[in-house]
This record gives sequence, structure tokens and C-alpha cells, in this order.
Amino acid sequence: MLEHVKIQNFRCLREVEVPVRPLTVLIGPNDSGKSAFLAGVQHLGSLSTVGAQDYWRLDPDRKVFIEARAGRTRVLYVCRPGNPHRAVTRNGSIVEAKDDPTQPLGFFLPPSDGVPMTCQGYSDEGAPPELGSTGNMIPALLDHLLRRDRERFFAFVDAMKERIPGLEDVHVATPSAQQRRIDLKIDNGLVIQADHASVGVRLMLFFVALTYHPSPSKIILLEEPENGVHPRRLADVMSLLRDITTGKHCGHPAQVILTTHSPYLLDHVDLDQDQVLVFRREQDGSRTAEPVDKERLKTFLDEFMLGEVWFNQEEDGLVGREK
Repeated sequence: MLEHVKIQNFRCLREVEVPVRPLTVLIGPNDSGKSAFLAGVQHLGSLSTVGAQDYWRLDPDRKVFIEARAGRTRVLYVCRPGNPHRAVTRNGSIVEAKDDPTQPLGFFLPPSDGVPMTCQGYSDEGAPPELGSTGNMIPALLDHLLRRDRERFFAFVDAMKERIPGLEDVHVATPSAQQRRIDLKIDNGLVIQADHASVGVRLMLFFVALTYHPSPSKIILLEEPENGVHPRRLADVMSLLRDITTGKHCGHPAQVILTTHSPYLLDHVDLDQDQVLVFRREQDGSRTAEPVDKERLKTFLDEFMLGEVWFNQEEDGLVGREK
């Protein structure tokens, strides 16, 4: 997993250099650089060209430089207009594709009005389908598991039943030869289309599907997973994401980097094993990021939850900087 990320001259990030952990949470005000950081990590996993609007101060002479380290492995992405370069090395030597810590890399932004529960079918030959950036391929994934990995499918169903009161079963329907749809059996046998379920239920289907995927992305980037989720359910969401980092239910451990504006979500972060990075806007328009000050926070965490400290002390209080 990635241990260190450095980004220079990308969007609003003139220079950010931070440590990361298996579960890393990015916090800060709107327009403080969190999404830009995720986009920068995305470029580590591709040879896509940085757009004209993505250079610091729109100056293409300042080449975009993005670097990540994972143990002895170094992933480097450098781009000038129309000329991206990417290299993955260990001790200076090029590594095989299977040893690339950023491959595959998944970015997820579930819609605020709920994840769609109907999609095109997918061949059950070969690897299982990816979930898609909006989670739109969940029906195809569950159809694949039902055909090829029934034990995992039924484990998924059990995990959903534990988290959704009244849920009795999950069905994969075939409204047409080319489509797959999720139906839910609830409340003494009533069957409804999952598209008619609440936003929160559909989001839980997404998080559980991500957790039980046989081959998840090595790095999972998530924008604001709290959207549409009841505050008390955020404990479930964070537990599922932590399970991903250990590979408890999925095919292998994966790293999770997420943004949030929710103090309730931050309450479920463990600073002994997780990383929290605080993003802020500086007077010159650049954005900075730095880890929370664990030693300073010990004074507060005996009495308060981490999210409470964030809400009351704001970002400066988490890093010990005077306003």
C-alpha cells in the first residue's frame, strides 16, 4: 500500500507532501484541495494527460509532478502539455505490472439520489465486473457472484440482512436478456425493486458490494461516503471500509482514501492505525495538507470524540496551529 504521496503544481496544490495509511481520511473546508488530491492520486494510476485547467495557476511551464512510495517501490507521474510520463520502479529498476501498487485504481462518487440498481448484463466468464464510478454495476457483479461464487453471494446477502432491518433476501432479476436488476424481499415476503428503496439502503448495497468484491481495486478513492447515510449508520460504513483495508471479505487488502465533511464519520477514525490529513487554503491561494497532531489531541480525546474536537476546534485545532 502507498505510504507517502507528493503532488506539485497540480490544480490548487502547489506542493503537498504527506504520509498515508491503509485508511486515510481527508478533511477541510470546501475548496481546500481534498478532491484535487484524489484526482492527483488518480493520475498515478494512468497515462492520461493533465488538462489545461489542471496546472497550478494555469501555467504549463510548471510541470505537474506526482509521486508515491510504497516500501521500496516508487510510482512517478510527470506531465507537461500533451506529454505525460509514468514510471514504476523498485530500487531504481522497472517493476512488473503485477507489482504496481496503483493498479487497478478505483474512484467512486455514489450519486446523492442513490446508486442505480439496474444495469446492462455482463459476461460471467473471466474476472468479475468492476462496480463503476457511481456503483452502477452492482447488479452485474451480484449476477456474476450468483453464477460463479455462490458462497460469496450468500455472504453478501447475510451482511446486508445484518445492516438493513426487515430485509429478508436479495434477488437478481432479469427484466430483459440484456439487463440485470436488484430486487429486495422485505417485511414478510414483499418483493420490491431496489431502485424503489431508500437512498440509504442503496448506498449500503454499494458499500457491502465493495467490501465483498472478489478483486477490488488496490486503491479505492471515495468522495464523501456520508452523503445519504444516517449518522448512526456511519459506524457500519467505516467498519466495512476498514474490512476492505484488511481483506477480511474481499479478494485482497486494498487501500482506502476518502474525503469527508462529517464529524460523525470522523468519530469512527482510530488515530493509532488510520491517517487524518487536514487541508486548508493559504493566503496565496495554494492549499496545504498535514496530518493531525496526535500528541496534542490526546488531551481532548480522553473526554471528547475526534469529530467533536474537529467541530469545536476547527481545522487549526487538529494540527495545533494558532488562528
